[in-house]
Amino acid sequence: MSKRVLFVASVVKKHILQFHIPYLKWFKDNGYTVEVCAGNDFDRGEKIAIPYCDKYYAVPFYRSPFAVKNLSSYKAVKRLVEKNDYELIHFHTPVAAAIGRLAVKKKHKAGTTVMYTAHGFHFYKGAPKVNKLYYFVEKYMVRHTDALITINSEDHAVACDICKGKGCRPFLIPGIGAQLEQVAGGDREAIRAEFGIPSDVFLLMSNSEINANKNVELSVRAAAEIKGVYLLVCGNGSKLESCKALADELGAADRIIFAGYRYDAKKLLSAADAFIFPSHREGLGLAAIEAMAAGLPLIAAANRGTLEYSVDGVNALLYDPEDYMGFCGAIRKLSDDRELCRIMGENGRRTAARYDLKHAVSSMTAIYETMLTEHEGEKQTEVC
Repeated sequence: MSKRVLFVASVVKKHILQFHIPYLKWFKDNGYTVEVCAGNDFDRGEKIAIPYCDKYYAVPFYRSPFAVKNLSSYKAVKRLVEKNDYELIHFHTPVAAAIGRLAVKKKHKAGTTVMYTAHGFHFYKGAPKVNKLYYFVEKYMVRHTDALITINSEDHAVACDICKGKGCRPFLIPGIGAQLEQVAGGDREAIRAEFGIPSDVFLLMSNSEINANKNVELSVRAAAEIKGVYLLVCGNGSKLESCKALADELGAADRIIFAGYRYDAKKLLSAADAFIFPSHREGLGLAAIEAMAAGLPLIAAANRGTLEYSVDGVNALLYDPEDYMGFCGAIRKLSDDRELCRIMGENGRRTAARYDLKHAVSSMTAIYETMLTEHEGEKQTEVC
């Protein structure tokens, strides 16, 4: 079998480029032909560029597992893997991973190593009952998977359970890696001036896709409630326009700035005083870890991802994602006590160091080496 590896995910720009370039590089440095199969989410006219990738296959995947168009995606992946001889295929994102593993099951039986990194199972504790469907899908899919990688303790416990007796090894890693050397370092005053934010006001920052799960509406409402507080929102998404309308409706459009998708969001953290992160669900929450690395206290929802690194009252103030009054109270508390902000920020900075990219790369490459070494031998079962 050739030294050829394939990475499969829903999209390139907002997934492969954000999270997996260090791992593409690792394979490239180790003599592999590296290929990527994912949806094309580049802007019209924007050059498609994927570092360390020898060949890119544009295959769209649709978020709903019931989307009829995903049948075409299944066929495209099946043709791709039957045409090419891959030693290892690494899947990411739920729908792409489910469709892809079904498409490659024949190759898997023939010896291709198949891996899936779950960036956060959809069937987490407290999830809508309909999400249980994802549990049964994953429970079936592990038989077509050699390694199931998770990034938080709750998901790892589930992985250990569903992998038992199925020939699939569960692993836990410290996230996919935060490039902490790129965090902050920006000019606080210059950044504020760029957005028309006064130098002496308390500034919250948010950096995420603006969708229902990320709960940015709550951030907008809470920031609007506290007189004199500003909010800088980085990101795009399906709820962007409704969030803008909400800020206008609440009479806070002058204090809530929507910056759009920013490649330099890590630098913009230098201008903020705290980071707000009210997501309903997080596999881990890279944006929050980056904010901690910049020395910002978190005002966050207590979910299985944020609870991996957030300690209430130490480096974060934690609330239920629907606790609007709790988030308002946290903003008031931190905006009135800059020394508390500093102390919590320093605590967070120390915590964030555990999630530096070098630790994630070390963990992930050890898994690659283990799985590739066992490639020709009998598959092992990880003991949890």
